[in-house]
Amino acid sequence: MALGEEEAGLILKFVKKEPRTVQEVSKVIGRSWVTTDTYLKQLKDRTGLVSIKTFRKGTQAALKIVFYNYSESVSSDDVNEELFAKIRAGRAKSDFDFLDIYQYAKRKRAVVEHGTESPKGLIAALRSAQESFLSFSGNLSFLNLNGVLEELESALKRKVSVKIICRINFASLRNFISLQKLIQRYPDFIEVRHTYQPLRGSIVDGKWVRFKQAEKASDYKKGELSVDTFIFYEIRDEELVSWLEKVFWSMFRVSMDAGSRMKELKRIG
Repeated sequence: MALGEEEAGLILKFVKKEPRTVQEVSKVIGRSWVTTDTYLKQLKDRTGLVSIKTFRKGTQAALKIVFYNYSESVSSDDVNEELFAKIRAGRAKSDFDFLDIYQYAKRKRAVVEHGTESPKGLIAALRSAQESFLSFSGNLSFLNLNGVLEELESALKRKVSVKIICRINFASLRNFISLQKLIQRYPDFIEVRHTYQPLRGSIVDGKWVRFKQAEKASDYKKGELSVDTFIFYEIRDEELVSWLEKVFWSMFRVSMDAGSRMKELKRIG
């Protein structure tokens, strides 16, 4: 059952005032608890405007609370405000170092690869996704990694909600065409929007993140870096993952639909 615009509006208006239980929301919209829970997941995946937290999970006293995601909460303190400002100001991947975020995480690990980028980590992330996969991309070049496009389709077949922000321009057209086939096959589960931003990574099921920092040897003076180096950061710190989700949705909501962007490019040439 799909969530309608009228009920979505009622839910948002209700939870904006204060956090609510799923039961309270169900009474407002006149739906069963099960249907309401489904609607809330759809609203979260579609807009990112709500968060759902389960307290006392796994017990008979488990309680689901729905929160409204205020965009201004991205900048809730001085550090986050500074980081968010740097991200918003960046256009290219060289404009932001993800280590600036990673250093604040409590549960984390980093993997370094030299020479060429391996697709194993990204494939594992896609394979583990059960509900959502939010991707910060540049020109969609990750689709060219061996096996990634196939694994992305497998996720869509499992009805994983995939949202991608990337730049759609003449240089990235070839990569986007590969993705267009999946958009046509799974229109309800994948959405792509155009924007310039410096992050390269993904958020899996709202539980953990995997981001990449690429250091090209050609960007350094002779002797400083002998081979291309890729640093992969994984964070499972709930607070930081939640913050990065807010960063993603704040960008996604104001970005241009990829289809509309493509039409403009075709008109130009």
